[in-house]
Amino acid sequence: MKILPPLYEALRFLILDIQKQLQTIQDGLEREDPTLFDKSLERIDYIENAHINLLNRAGATYCADSCRNERLNIQCYEHISTSLKALSSRLQELTYQLKQMKSLKLIQKKPVYQAFDSLNKGLSLISAAIESESLGLAIDICRLQVRIDKTCDQQLDKYKKSLKTGQQTEALLQASFILKDVSIMGQALLRVGEGIISANVGQFIQIDRYQALEASLSELDHQLSQNDLKIHSMGETKSGCTISGVGTASEAEHSILAIFKEGKKRKLQEEKAGIESWHQKFPGIAPEVYSYQKQGDKASLLFEYLTGQTFDKLLLEKDNKHLKKGLNTLFNTLLDIWQTTRIKEPRSADFMRQLNKRLGSIYDVHPNFNLKGLQIGNVKQPSLEKLVEEAEKIERDLQVPNAVYIHGDFNTDNIIYDALTDQISFIDLHRSEYMDYVQDLSVLIVSFYRLTYFDPDTRKRIARSMEAIYDFGHDYAEQIRDRDYEIRMALGLARSFLTSTRFVLDQEHAKSMHHKGRFLIEQLIQLDKTQRKNYMIPKEIFHD
Repeated sequence: MKILPPLYEALRFLILDIQKQLQTIQDGLEREDPTLFDKSLERIDYIENAHINLLNRAGATYCADSCRNERLNIQCYEHISTSLKALSSRLQELTYQLKQMKSLKLIQKKPVYQAFDSLNKGLSLISAAIESESLGLAIDICRLQVRIDKTCDQQLDKYKKSLKTGQQTEALLQASFILKDVSIMGQALLRVGEGIISANVGQFIQIDRYQALEASLSELDHQLSQNDLKIHSMGETKSGCTISGVGTASEAEHSILAIFKEGKKRKLQEEKAGIESWHQKFPGIAPEVYSYQKQGDKASLLFEYLTGQTFDKLLLEKDNKHLKKGLNTLFNTLLDIWQTTRIKEPRSADFMRQLNKRLGSIYDVHPNFNLKGLQIGNVKQPSLEKLVEEAEKIERDLQVPNAVYIHGDFNTDNIIYDALTDQISFIDLHRSEYMDYVQDLSVLIVSFYRLTYFDPDTRKRIARSMEAIYDFGHDYAEQIRDRDYEIRMALGLARSFLTSTRFVLDQEHAKSMHHKGRFLIEQLIQLDKTQRKNYMIPKEIFHD
């Protein structure tokens, strides 16, 4: 962790004041002298001032021209200071509880002292861990939390047994609360250790995630030492998984060796299975998995870093040539995939069923969309639920005759185009399955529209991209004699327009998507069977 003298100085004073606060409480317990508890409370103002002083210095150190690593380093100082302030607040709570106890004799002082010794050790290691070139000391600080928890839990179990006797219950409960507070202080030490690790590796990271990353990297041929490891934030998926690029400190900042993804075990098991399935069905389209680790309900994947740009990034380039070329390559790739994976099994995407399941989530973000049958004068606007119910009747008779293997979450940020090799790659493959090809195309069209880039030129590129995807699907439908393409595409677009509003907080943009989705459903349910055979989606739907 880089030494920033103004912040480091303030942090050291903060640590010293907390050590004094802790020692005074311990002295009060040893001597059974409540006056020492009052003395510990006198340190609160010093600790508060040291914390505020560090935050003020951090604010003054920030610079608009600071690089990402410098900003992260400052944030880690703030994080450590805030964690220590939380520890001090717990000590303060503990002091008040001790002052209220009629007798300190019931407290089993040995486990409390053991926990205090661990807290003291952690506090004394902080400066050395910051100054160290290794992460060993920071990891030791994190591990102290486990030792504190174990010490407190063992004594709490004894208190529980004593409580069953029905004697001295009030005193036993007070003693239990004290042990609980001491246990929670270990969490503050854990956060301090994580702050130091984060500053060294280049991204905020929790210790269990760091350990999972270390375990994953051990399976890579490219060996990374603790000091050489750097990770770059790559964002967070809508399923809650965090994604990081893993590289070395000695290489360029954006040189990435692999992608590390962590989240719920079920999601990552599905993604691993999806990647492996793509390797079998269409080799080369998915990244190579280097390592899969699981712990409890969490898991992590380390997989190949794919070069190129996602389509939401291509869209922002002023020169349209890469976007056009990327779309053409995508269309050719999809034709190859569909030809290779096509099976003679009819499938229904059940777009309205998908929409029905997400109505609650839509209303959570946009309660104003929940009209419940609005009526103005003689004009009644049906609820979205009613529209979906009517559209489901149409969809019951719709199936694609030959299913193909689809991505399943075909958004602009899950498709990578490498302009140098003119190749397409897929990521985030946990929903891949045999399905109607319109599922992927409709999702992709709306994922372009929902992008919150509002300058006129970009919106024109978005509209042209949406129209190109629709036309590609239309041509493919004619080629395979798919007579229901327009109806299924309209239902798919309606589903995606409406469900995508839950990811968009901009009210005008969300309203536009909501109205487009309702319009398509309303248009379809007004047609009879003969009219639906000749139905064409109005291309105005792709424009603002």
